[in-house]
Amino acid sequence: MRLIALFASALSLWLSRLTKLVLALAALVMVGSLLLGVFYRYVMQDAVSWSEEVALLGFTWTIFLAAALAVREDAHVRVSLIDSVLPGTGNWLLRQLIWVAIALTGAFMVWSGLEFIELTIRQVSAAMRYPLWFRNAAMPVAGALITVYALCNLERRKTFQERLA
Repeated sequence: MRLIALFASALSLWLSRLTKLVLALAALVMVGSLLLGVFYRYVMQDAVSWSEEVALLGFTWTIFLAAALAVREDAHVRVSLIDSVLPGTGNWLLRQLIWVAIALTGAFMVWSGLEFIELTIRQVSAAMRYPLWFRNAAMPVAGALITVYALCNLERRKTFQERLA
């Protein structure tokens, strides 16, 4: 069991580093595209047709990857009214149920995202003509990451009790 926990921890760490790299690149592409679009529109007096599409592509990937990383870091907003009044075992059980629900939500994102890709597989963007499945793939990729991160965040009761002490 300890070997599985070590593997899950290593996988989570490796995936988070890769996710952060892709997230930074997507954000850079988004901001660079928007700045270039503004520069061409107001300085060069000539609009580029592809700037908004590239920014939307970068924005989509940035949002979904950041949401997945927030699951790994346990950084999503939550109301802690219930878990603050529950005793140790009840609190632990509630946290486990929350992580399972998050993992199931991630799995649903994978399933529905793949269904959506199937619907849009032959579509291309208007200006750049890139396949829209590339933008739409952000949802199932993020769903898979959310599922992995949530399952890796499941805690053994002993570890949880040590953290509370």
